[in-house]
This record gives sequence, C-alpha cells and structure tokens, in this order.
Amino acid sequence: MMKKRKYKFNYKETVATILTESDDFYKIAVEAILEARSEIERYIAINPYFLISYEPFEDCFGGKVIDEMCKAAKIAKVGPMASVAGAIAGYAVEKMMENGASLAVVENGGDIAMHSDQEILIGLKPTNFAFLIEPKEFYSVCTSSGKISHSVSFGYADAACVFGENAALCDALATALGNGVKESFGKDELKKYAEEFYSEFKKYIDAIFIVKDCFLAYAGKVPEIVLVNDRSSSPDLSVYPL
Repeated sequence: MMKKRKYKFNYKETVATILTESDDFYKIAVEAILEARSEIERYIAINPYFLISYEPFEDCFGGKVIDEMCKAAKIAKVGPMASVAGAIAGYAVEKMMENGASLAVVENGGDIAMHSDQEILIGLKPTNFAFLIEPKEFYSVCTSSGKISHSVSFGYADAACVFGENAALCDALATALGNGVKESFGKDELKKYAEEFYSEFKKYIDAIFIVKDCFLAYAGKVPEIVLVNDRSSSPDLSVYPL
C-alpha cells in the first residue's frame, strides 16, 4: 500500500491538512487552494455582500469555485460563504486528481474532500468516534458546530456532519444541519430532526450524523464508525470545525 504523507498549510483564514503520496501533489494542492482563494477574494471585492449574506446569493456569476458555492447555498438555503471551506477543499482535490494523484485528501477548517485508493480513518472531534471511509473516487465529510467553532452557527450541535460527493454542497448542508439543532433538543427531538433533514436532502447526500451533548442521531448510509481511544488507532485526519 502506498505510504500516506501528511502536510500542513496555513494561509490567512485557510488552515488545511493535506494527505497525499508526494511533495509534488502537495504543491499542486497548495496552488489550487491559493487559486480558489484568489477567485473568491476577487469576487468579494466586486460583490461585498457575498461575504456577509446569510441567504443564497442571487445573480451569481463567477468562476468554477464561485459557481459551486452559489449552487450549494441555493440548495441548502444558507449564505454562500457557508460552503467556502468545502468548495476550496473540493477544488484542490480535483486538481490533484487531474494530475494523477491516487491519494488526494484535503481537510480545510473541518471539511474534508477526498479521492483515495485506500481506506481513510476520519476522526470526529471532540468525540472518540471516527469514520472508516472505504476507497472512493470522490467523497466529502463536512462538519459544522455551534459550540466549538468560530464560524457562524445558529444551532447547538457539538458536531453536525454531512457525507456525500459534492464538498461545497456538503459544507453548506452541514451548516444548515447544525443551524437547526435547538438547545432544547433531547434524544427523541434530535432523532426526529435528523430523519426529517435527511428526507429533505437525501437526493444530494449519502448520510448525516449529529452529536449534541450526550445524544447522537443519524440517517442515511453513514460510514462504519470506529472508536479511537488510543494512539494505535489514531485517525489519519480529524474533522474539527474551525
């Protein structure tokens, strides 16, 4: 099996972890992240409301990344910046794939996009849960939190995870999922909410998984869950919303 190499890349608001097979693919990922950021920054300079809107952005005309963010926001009924981390991660993985990477995993602020020919173990902070992701052509695990994140959330989830192919959309839907978790929710309310949310969006995603206090709820085809309690089973990457 190909050896995984892990890299860290920080630039302005971007705090990324990149898992791949060589320095060459890491450099491609970094170039793609910077390219995506540049596109977003140029668009915001022309359309400042794009940065602060909590609603889908109308009359959205930009490049590939902006278009992905706007489409995701419209489906999830959130502002376009709710999808920014996933959109950037997805764009970087696409560029790595185009250049022949067999292992291309980018975690950006608690949102992961991946293309992998091997199993990847994704930890879910602040819990001891991890998700075992089978080899995938393209897959995303995106997370929002109302308790441990500096990103805007109107809910009370410790972690609200969305699994699917489109990273920008999974990111936007993770925000929407987290927004709907009320402070008053107990076990039954959380379960009902998870089932209703998944029923509404299941044509776009594979599964959802929510942690609130001592309760959890899920719907759809959640990847295999593994408990990680020691260094011998430490995850390859973890999702921890920033």
